[in-house]
Amino acid sequence: MIKISAFNIKILAAVFMVMDHVCYLFMPDFLILHFIGRLSFPLFAWLLAKGEKHTQNVYRYGSRLLITAIISQPIYSFVFQRLSFNILFTLFLGLVMLRLVKRYPQLWQQLIITGLCAVVSESLGFEYGGYGIGVILLMSLTDKLKPRIWLLCWCIFHLIFLIIPTHSIFQNWAIFAGLIVFQFNGKQGSRARWFYVFYPAHLIILGIINYLIQSR
Repeated sequence: MIKISAFNIKILAAVFMVMDHVCYLFMPDFLILHFIGRLSFPLFAWLLAKGEKHTQNVYRYGSRLLITAIISQPIYSFVFQRLSFNILFTLFLGLVMLRLVKRYPQLWQQLIITGLCAVVSESLGFEYGGYGIGVILLMSLTDKLKPRIWLLCWCIFHLIFLIIPTHSIFQNWAIFAGLIVFQFNGKQGSRARWFYVFYPAHLIILGIINYLIQSR
């Protein structure tokens, strides 16, 4: 397969996310878009893990995520008519978890930290809930485990969630995101801070289109 940069993976994640949102708002029966859209969050989780590892200022990195999450929340709630918190809150909590896991290296400490973050994510209604925290943790291990071992853990993780009644079966299409991240060529590529504008901007555009359609 063709090797790709981190920038290419961010582009894919953004495109998949838009496809998922378009499917949800305008074409709910066109499920192929929803299936493809399930690849988006794991790719963003991988990018977050890479960002946490290489950032020179984790506080600035986290602040950008949190501020964008707060700005985007009323737009997100209006567009999707949901009470849950948007994906950026999940990524921010995941960033906090990764930094704490790095600070406390004992396995039992890491399990407690991860478990608490999963509970917080579920309890507060963060998008993807505890599943999202698990995905972020696993994506942080892609360069620490052998690919075959990691892919086995990735598949087992999704099989476990397959038997949880509240978990959407569609989310298991995210398994294929594991194949994409292993095509990473080790290069950053073009910088892409535009995502902090792109996320709320694409929600506004979709919201306006949806409003115009509904008001006809």
